[in-house]
Amino acid sequence: MRLVFAALLVLHGVIHLPGFVKGVGLGDVPQLRDPITAREGWVWFAAALAFLAAATLWLLSSRQWPWVAAVAVLLSQALILRSWGDARAGTLVNLIVLIPTVLGIAEFRAGSLRSVFEREAAGLVANSAGAGPLVTDSDLADLPPVVQRYLRRVGVVGQPRVRNFHLTFDVQMRAGPDAPWFHGTAEQYEAFHPPQRLFYMKASRAGLPFDGLHRYVGDAATMDIRLLGLHRVQYLAGAEMTRSETVTLLNDICLLAPAALLEVPVTWDAIDERSVRARFTNAGHSVAAVLTFDAQGDLVNFTSEDRSRAIDGGMVRRPFATPVRRVGTMAGVRVVVDGDATYTEDGREWSYGRFVLTSLAYNVAAPR
Repeated sequence: MRLVFAALLVLHGVIHLPGFVKGVGLGDVPQLRDPITAREGWVWFAAALAFLAAATLWLLSSRQWPWVAAVAVLLSQALILRSWGDARAGTLVNLIVLIPTVLGIAEFRAGSLRSVFEREAAGLVANSAGAGPLVTDSDLADLPPVVQRYLRRVGVVGQPRVRNFHLTFDVQMRAGPDAPWFHGTAEQYEAFHPPQRLFYMKASRAGLPFDGLHRYVGDAATMDIRLLGLHRVQYLAGAEMTRSETVTLLNDICLLAPAALLEVPVTWDAIDERSVRARFTNAGHSVAAVLTFDAQGDLVNFTSEDRSRAIDGGMVRRPFATPVRRVGTMAGVRVVVDGDATYTEDGREWSYGRFVLTSLAYNVAAPR
């Protein structure tokens, strides 16, 4: 869908070029019978460039694309009205482009989920900016051997302690084991003094765009999902939501910011040479998870009984896991770059989310 919309913008932009060619006298365009002045020809050219620029910004995920697209549509429609007999069919394309353009501009209003995310991310970063001292071998001394091996394996020794991080994902998600997958992108900020998490996602389902914000700040977590960025279709809050997001926060640290295990109140219970139980307390909730490692010391799974999934507007606890598909080096550390999120129900484990890490930065000084 993303590439289709970009192609529509490019094609619509190119279609404006014959108006430029005729207006400035570069050649005859038999399809355009109405007269076009040289000045109007340059406006046709400007409209073409605006559509091409909007397509580029769209593909680059720049938030400025709808403003450029709005200019393109206004120029285009003014030209179409001037040459209605020849160009009226372009009105339909302009209307198609106008819908996501208006929705994109609506994201700039103060109450949009995107605006809330950006405001709170700025505060999160401001209160956690600056790297801590370098991690040393002595910092690991009190950890279970399997956790020490993991932290050395991923390369945190000699790296700064992690106060916050920013990352982006490509995501696939679904509502149930037999439901269709939908695709999207996600952006996340996390900090640890005190622990905070902001997760913003944009996706489309059945061709309809929606966005969502998971917010865990202070002693409460919420989830807000809005269709077209305007109509709220799901909102979850309360103790069980906060408990579940406490598990998520611990999961993020273990898989994506392992050095931050030195920053948060985690206690450990050794199980065997390749597994350990982590207990994490925050906002009045204490949760536990089992971390499983391979022979090389890489984390291969995280399982917990303390996370719930949303069912019929409520929260129901289900065994939760994040099996790892692939690890890679980002921001100078080995982290999980490709993994699943699963629940187990009626004896069946099924994946509700697939996450591919596209960028990662630690100790960011300003929102990106």
